Amino acid sequence: MKSCTFELIVNILTYAVKNKNDEFSQKDFKNVVYTKEFNNLDINEKIADGCEYLLKRGLLQAKDTSLIYYEKYKLPETIIINIHDNIKVVKDLTQKIILMHEGKEMINDTYEVKDDYADIIDAVDTVNSDFFSDLDSEQIRITISKILISLNVESNAHYSLLTIIQLLELKASMKVRIKTKDSEFYASNVQFNKLQFNESTIVLYFDKCSFVIDGIEDILHIDSISGLEVDEEIEKALSILSTYPKSETTQFISFLKRYKKTL
Repeated sequence: MKSCTFELIVNILTYAVKNKNDEFSQKDFKNVVYTKEFNNLDINEKIADGCEYLLKRGLLQAKDTSLIYYEKYKLPETIIINIHDNIKVVKDLTQKIILMHEGKEMINDTYEVKDDYADIIDAVDTVNSDFFSDLDSEQIRITISKILISLNVESNAHYSLLTIIQLLELKASMKVRIKTKDSEFYASNVQFNKLQFNESTIVLYFDKCSFVIDGIEDILHIDSISGLEVDEEIEKALSILSTYPKSETTQFISFLKRYKKTL
């Protein structure tokens, strides 16, 4: 991410929010936000790096179109930006959302977009691609959700926004405990559905209920409805994958084995 800047990432996400019902390309964004008078010869590289950053944080989704040979982007359907159509207000909110991942200095000074969760994002995409049968897909979703949760328990005081976004994509059944400054909630056997960003609050939508929270740190505990340990879930998923052609599952098997605590 050598040529990317915080300001440009904010501009891309702001553009996506303002055009939330339409797909857009890097060229579309450049033509509207950065005109020919913008004196920067590296702007194409900067825009490409900015889109890559947002893709790897789950804040954009890409669609490859063979007819036009370039990617188009839009906000994920699981993310709602509920805000007045005022450019300054939208920009203020997109800044807050991006800073939920890491600090402004980290973005401006990093030479490469971190790929901490890239393999998990690929795995989630595979599960959502209809490659597996419905029954097998349900089990593998549980396995990936257990892996996601275990990573956060090991490394963070609270859950990351990226984890929540991937749980939204997985649609796996979970148990959740939430505590805000005013109330405490507990829900069991619910599926993450949508995440709505308001100007000063966030709404977590599940298939059976919804909760208004002040920030991601209000989510105290997430767990799968499965009582098995991560390694046990991985073994179940590996057993399922053994029934599919090896040529199609080698990468997925390698991904699962990387997260086993005991080999």
